[in-house]
Amino acid sequence: MKITHWLMTIFFAFSGMAFAVTEEQTTPELPLELFAAHAKFQSMQISPDGKHIAFLYEEDDNEVKMAVITSDMKKVTASFGFGKNQHVGSVTWLNNKRILFTVSEFTGWLDNKGKPTYIVAANYDGSNRRKLIHNDMSFHQIVSSLRNDPKHVLVAKFHFADIDGLRLHKLNVDTGKLKYIGGIPRPAFGSEITQVVTDNEDKVRFALEWNAGKDKYRFEDDKLTFHFTNSKNKWSIFDVKAKRANPTIRMLGFSADNSTLYLSSNHDMAKNDTQGVFSFNLEDHEIKLVFRHPEVDITDAVVGLDGELLGVRYEPGYPETFYLDENNPQVKLRKQLSASFKGQQVRVNRTLDGTKSIVSTFSDKNPGDFYLFDSKKGQMKYLASTHPAVKPKQMASTEAFTMVTRDGVKLYGYLTLPNDKPAKNLPLVVNPHGGPFGPKDSWGYNRELQLFANRGYAVLQVNFRGSGGYGDDFMQSGFRKWGQEMQDDVTDATKWAIKQGIADPDRICLYGGSYGGYATLQGVVKEPELYKCGVGIAGVYSLPLMWTEDGDGTTAQRIKGTHAFLERAVGERGNKKMLEENSPALNVDKIKAALFIIHGSNDERVPIEHAYLLKKNLDKIGKSYEWLVRKEGHGFTQEKNRIDQYEQVLAFFEKHIGKGSSTEYVKN
Repeated sequence: MKITHWLMTIFFAFSGMAFAVTEEQTTPELPLELFAAHAKFQSMQISPDGKHIAFLYEEDDNEVKMAVITSDMKKVTASFGFGKNQHVGSVTWLNNKRILFTVSEFTGWLDNKGKPTYIVAANYDGSNRRKLIHNDMSFHQIVSSLRNDPKHVLVAKFHFADIDGLRLHKLNVDTGKLKYIGGIPRPAFGSEITQVVTDNEDKVRFALEWNAGKDKYRFEDDKLTFHFTNSKNKWSIFDVKAKRANPTIRMLGFSADNSTLYLSSNHDMAKNDTQGVFSFNLEDHEIKLVFRHPEVDITDAVVGLDGELLGVRYEPGYPETFYLDENNPQVKLRKQLSASFKGQQVRVNRTLDGTKSIVSTFSDKNPGDFYLFDSKKGQMKYLASTHPAVKPKQMASTEAFTMVTRDGVKLYGYLTLPNDKPAKNLPLVVNPHGGPFGPKDSWGYNRELQLFANRGYAVLQVNFRGSGGYGDDFMQSGFRKWGQEMQDDVTDATKWAIKQGIADPDRICLYGGSYGGYATLQGVVKEPELYKCGVGIAGVYSLPLMWTEDGDGTTAQRIKGTHAFLERAVGERGNKKMLEENSPALNVDKIKAALFIIHGSNDERVPIEHAYLLKKNLDKIGKSYEWLVRKEGHGFTQEKNRIDQYEQVLAFFEKHIGKGSSTEYVKN
């Protein structure tokens, strides 16, 4: 069995180590390699008996592998890799011996979609490794790990020929054989069952029926029907009296006694919605609002040892947690652990008996540490770090802020400020995120923000209209607003930083990838006097090009659905004037800022044709620019290419908004 050199050396270094100790230090100029390095440990999952730990780690060729090590961190028992662009994803210990995990193909660090997943099972020692399912013509989703049935997991199988929607099967984790079991309600004609949920005893208790209405590619007339079973295993229908068309409803989990189902939903809000937590009593059918933040959505669920819901997380600037019962012993333990790591976010996964836990911590300055906590002994032992070379006290703080746009919309954002400098008249890098619909900027460690701050730049992020996390209405308010209100939000955030005195108005640069690359180029088109430079990475530069086979990373099978989404979210295909007016590649004559264009020649999400069209039109008018292309996908993943990119970007910043710019570096 081949184990990479770093893996072996790091295990010996960690043996017998109790805690990571970080000394007080000043902030030197740190090497680029520190920020370009792959994660040594992405996540950790402890086995039910606490004897082994499965973890993920990165390597070149954009590969995320999995390995298993004894919980004393002394012996690697197996490692699993699947080749270029292959990422091991979710990891589940089925029992003390066998592990189930998913593998997907991602082409670049900006690629958040991936290609169809396949499911793999293997023993902790590497034996009986078997690809169980490859999602191709059919799609399979794991419903439950069936803790009382070590040979099987429950899967939902979706096949285009099954007009009723999903079908339930038991999947043998040793042989890969599927056995149809049924047991879910039959939908009405023209409808499909699209989701099922099991309780803490692995009984199917809930099914979601979906009717697409007249047009399956548009959701305004979609209809949802909820099926559930009570303690007598009788299926019933519950009518959620929604105040809005097509509410978003997501199952969170059950109470410990399985009498109550918890879900997140916006069905009760006609407008200006956010996802709240609701309880649904399976006996008396009463639905109640338990918790809602007025401005932000629920992000994820906190579950207990038996799968019961303990609480939910949400992020109004900084991450917060709401617990259903503050007196629950598991909740008390989690709060005690959080109190032990001040300024950190804490995540916990535990053994079957709850005596041992993997405690993972992270913050804006800390990319991640892992500890083994023994509740019987009351001992906490340091295990490993995501990036061991990163010293949190050398990193910059990321501060949350809110602001109001020119038309009165409240936006959330983040400022990362360099250490040892007053937050006044700083050169500013504005970093719009990708997506754009659904993703958002969150509080936490970001390698590029930290690199730029280490070189003396403030970095601004804003969750503009269209971002996820602030309700469906807020996300949809970005539809057909590319280059318009969505872009104005980025502009208003930039001007907010100037008004606060944080940013030097003469030294501001845009830097973004994917949709952020679009926002960067559109920003320098629309605001030629505001930005001195722009760095576009893997960006969409022509809206009309998105409808062509060369200009959108999609497949022929999905082209109709993709075009329907583009019509709704980007703009009507026939509205040529609007699409062209909001396409940076078609308006290069308006650009005054210095430009740096970066793209991967193998980008499948935003094909390089966008960059070539931009390049062609810049050449036509004699506009100079810098250019960096590598044989990579949607964002560079190889360390050497990241280092090359960072080196050139920093030189570009230095020339246009740094010490080498025509503007004096320090202003009174």
